Amino acid sequence: MRNNSHDDKLGSSSRWAELDLCTGMRRFIAEVEAVYAGLPEGRPIADRRRTYDELARRYSRHRPSGLRVRDASLPAGAANPVRVRIYEPVERTDEPAPALIYYHGGGFALGSIESHDCVVAELALASTAVAISVDYRLAPEHPFPAAFEDAFGVWAHVIQTSGALGIDPHRTILAGDSAGAALTVAVCQEARRKRMRMPAGQLLIYPALTATADLPSYVEQADAPMLTAASLAYFWRLYTGDGPTAGDPRAAPLEADDFAGLPPAFIATANYDPCRDDGAVYAERLRAAGVRAEYRCAQKLAHGYLRARALSPAAAAEFAAISEGARALLRGAGTIAAPRDAA
Repeated sequence: MRNNSHDDKLGSSSRWAELDLCTGMRRFIAEVEAVYAGLPEGRPIADRRRTYDELARRYSRHRPSGLRVRDASLPAGAANPVRVRIYEPVERTDEPAPALIYYHGGGFALGSIESHDCVVAELALASTAVAISVDYRLAPEHPFPAAFEDAFGVWAHVIQTSGALGIDPHRTILAGDSAGAALTVAVCQEARRKRMRMPAGQLLIYPALTATADLPSYVEQADAPMLTAASLAYFWRLYTGDGPTAGDPRAAPLEADDFAGLPPAFIATANYDPCRDDGAVYAERLRAAGVRAEYRCAQKLAHGYLRARALSPAAAAEFAAISEGARALLRGAGTIAAPRDAA
């Protein structure tokens, strides 16, 4: 979401009149910006979180029926236990079950298992998989590597205790949006480095994978709606500071030197997004390393479109494609094709 300390005061939807956004996405952006427009600049992170959570509640859909949902704490490493929310489809028949571990977005500083509740619930139901949503620690109180440690710790714990959890480790994928997608890729890379069991796939939704901002979309979409290049830089600073950790692949996984041996990927991006090219470049590097990767870019949508799916048929169609991507990864049927643009 936008960070007003780096942006001009937000105004009417005419600001985006020249962009080829779909009608529903345009309406969503206008409504979101109306909330942010009245807020003072330089707000502390606690105020930003309250606004983000308020918007998440406003655009949250009712959790679908057909799920058993419970909260739990997992002993995921040396830090305090990590809170998770577990969604289990009532009508699933597989035992042990396929599973999806989800890392929420929010620039490593915003969001929670509450803000992404309906997203993860709908993914669980659509893929008929147990979904585990991870409430990792947030920056700046807990800078890198805290979120990474929590994310990797949950993966390691789930794999080590998959039998007790009723989960099939051979059919468990990782997923995330924005910063959560960076955690997804970083966990895959770390599992490879430690020669651990790899996830069956990685499902990435408008991933933010580099802090260096040296790809064309960071210039072309520097002032995009919903997320600007300046806002991205702000959140990266909260997470990694200004030091060398910004180039650590565990924080910014596009900085890795080797992409071979990683799980197949389904990558969904939006055209109006400064980190659009993160997903495209990652797909290219995976394919060059012999890894299956499907890439799609929604031409009339912007970063954060998951929350617009009730207003935008295009966003709803993208969510349906993402759900199918999850099902394909879970059944080991990820496709390989040339990069594909979504209408």
